[in-house]
Amino acid sequence: MIRNTGEWVWDAWVTSLDVLVAALAVTGAVVLQARWLAAVAGVWAVLAVRQGLLAVRAFRRRAG
Repeated sequence: MIRNTGEWVWDAWVTSLDVLVAALAVTGAVVLQARWLAAVAGVWAVLAVRQGLLAVRAFRRRAG
């Protein structure tokens, strides 16, 4: 559970960094035509989105 605004900002920062890494991995997979890299990027993207949703849910729960 997120206890203060600093933790929420940290989670938002980490989530955006994860999305950036996933986008770079997908771009690399397209350029290199590597299916394994695309699979890793897909899993990474799903986990990044899930992390973001959990952070938003915790923030709303604290605010509400």
